[in-house]
Amino acid sequence: MTDAAGVAGAALIIFNKSTGKVDEAHFCGLSAGFKSDYVRHYAALDPYAPLLDGSWKELSECLPDRLLRSSEWYNDFILTCGVRDILGARLVDTSGHCVIFGIHQQIGRSFPDSVDSVVNLADIPLKHAAWRHIERLSSPRPAIFDLSQTEVSAEGSRFYFHVDNGSRYPDETGSVFSTADDATAHAIVVAQELAEDGSWHGSSILVTDDRGHEIVRVRIGR
Repeated sequence: MTDAAGVAGAALIIFNKSTGKVDEAHFCGLSAGFKSDYVRHYAALDPYAPLLDGSWKELSECLPDRLLRSSEWYNDFILTCGVRDILGARLVDTSGHCVIFGIHQQIGRSFPDSVDSVVNLADIPLKHAAWRHIERLSSPRPAIFDLSQTEVSAEGSRFYFHVDNGSRYPDETGSVFSTADDATAHAIVVAQELAEDGSWHGSSILVTDDRGHEIVRVRIGR
């Protein structure tokens, strides 16, 4: 995603609402070497994460320069990482956890014009993956279950992509994907292609597994 967006790094942070601390943090690119500093000290000083919701927001548009200039988090952590700006969103917000994801642009550069299309394409798969991860954190499963799931994923599963606009146009054959996230990403691509024909606007792509369970619904057009 960082390559596609033309940015220099990213971070995914899982906050535990019960403890007020970070349960997990994953940093790549510019900030990769500073993860422990964030978890140990700067997470408690972060003024940006609490402002995020389900939409994508730039740090520079959320907080005024005067506040950033006086922020220890910004001056001693963000700038030290070599980061100029962040584009982030809250992927998941439950009673127990919230998951924050952000992509980082380095000092001296701005976000490219293409970044909006990249995050729009990745938004649903990212949120779906974050939900699955939080479910695993909340309900740990035995290792033998995890092994069997890995084996199934390696072989792939069949997913069906129905077009629904009040009347359903069923997909009888389906397609094989390694994960539900991959199937969701494919549904987004199909929806974007159908959106080029205005007659499909208001319809949606309904993705189901081989047992008929709904995986995701992707709206076509606006």
